Amino acid sequence: MPRIQFIFVTSFILFLSCNLGQSQQAKPEKVYRIVYEWKSNEWYQEQAQLWKQEIERDPTNPDAWYNYYNANRYAYFEDFATEEKQRILNKIIEDMGQAIPETYEYYLLKYWNTYDIHDITLIKKAYELQPQRPDSYYPFITHYEIKGQKDYLNEFCQKLYDSKDIAPWLLNYNYNVLMSTEGDAILFTNGDNDTYPVWLLQNTHGIRTDVTVLNISLAATEEYLKRKLKALDISLDITELKRRAKAQETGEFSKTRFVQELAKELLETYPNIPIYFALTVYQDVIKSMREDLYIVGLAYQYTDKRIDNLALIKKNLERNFRLDYLEHDWYQEQYSGNKIKNSMHMNYVIPMVMLADHYQMSAEKIKSEEWSELALRLARDAGNTKSLEELRKYDYN
Repeated sequence: MPRIQFIFVTSFILFLSCNLGQSQQAKPEKVYRIVYEWKSNEWYQEQAQLWKQEIERDPTNPDAWYNYYNANRYAYFEDFATEEKQRILNKIIEDMGQAIPETYEYYLLKYWNTYDIHDITLIKKAYELQPQRPDSYYPFITHYEIKGQKDYLNEFCQKLYDSKDIAPWLLNYNYNVLMSTEGDAILFTNGDNDTYPVWLLQNTHGIRTDVTVLNISLAATEEYLKRKLKALDISLDITELKRRAKAQETGEFSKTRFVQELAKELLETYPNIPIYFALTVYQDVIKSMREDLYIVGLAYQYTDKRIDNLALIKKNLERNFRLDYLEHDWYQEQYSGNKIKNSMHMNYVIPMVMLADHYQMSAEKIKSEEWSELALRLARDAGNTKSLEELRKYDYN
C-alpha cells in the first residue's frame, strides 16, 4: 500500500520568508501577528525603529506602541525565548504603563508578554475597554477550553467567527483537516492557524464535534488533558508520561517528548481510537513516529497497522474536501497573509501528487493531469515548484 516513509510536509512556519531590504523612504506599517503575515527580520527591525520614532513624536499613541511591541517581538522570532529579547519586551511594557496606562493596547500586550492561560484578568480589562476588537477573543477561547467552560467557549468562538478575523481560506483549510479524520478520532494540532479555526468550526457550526482536538502546547496541562481523555473513557497515567518526557541527563521536561509518549501510549492501550496529526505539526514532534505515519489528506494517521492510505486520500480529496476555494476564494483581498496561505496550501501537494501518480498508473490520463496541474499551481503560488519534482522521487511503497 502506498505510504510515505519520511516526508517534509510544508508547515505554516516553513517557506515564510520575504526579501525586503532597508528602504530609504520606508514608512511605518501595521505589524500583524505572525499568524496573519510573516516578514523578514530586517523588515521587523526597520519597523521597530520607525514606530519608535512615532512614539517619540507622540508617546500617547496606542497604535504606535502596539506596532512597536510586535515589531520587536517578531524580529528574530526563532530566538524569542532569549533573556535579552524578553528584557526588551518587558521594558516596552513598563514604558507603556507610564505612557498609556489603562488602555486596551497596554492590557492586551501585557497579557501577551506574560501569557498565563489560567489568569485572564488583564484580557478582561482589555475586553471591557474595546469589546469589539477580536485580539482579546483568542485568549478567552484558550482559557475556557482549558477550563472546560463550554458556554463561555461557545460565546467567544461565536464572537470570533462573527468578527471575520479568521480568513475564509483558513476555515476551509481546517474544514479539510477535520474531514481527513475518521469518526471519534483524536487530532493533534500545532498552533493558532490549525487550532482556533477548528474550534470555531466545531463550536459555531457543529462540524465534526466527534473529533477530539489536542493542541500540542496545551496537551501537557494535566487537568485539561485528563478531562479531554475522560470524555473518551480513556484513563492514562499522566504522571508516568511526564516522567518519560524528562531528559535523563538534565531532568528537563519536554512538551515534544510528552506528546510523543502520549500518542504512543494511546496507540498501544486504545488501538481502536484513530489518532491523527495535522500536517502543520512540526517535524520534531513526529519524526520518531515516521514508520507509523500515513498521509491521508491534510493529516497523518498514526497507526501500527498497514492501511490503504491512497484509498483514503482519494476519498478525502474527491468526496470529503472543500477544494473550490483554491480556485475562487471570495473576499481574499481583504485579508493579509498570502505567504502563509500559499505555504499552508503546499500541504495539499503531496496527496495530490500521489493521487495523480495513481491515475497515471491506472491509465486515467485526464484525471492524472488535473491533479498534477492543481498541485503544480499550488507549488508555484508558494514559490516552491522544485519541491514538486522532488516529491515524485519518493518511494511511496
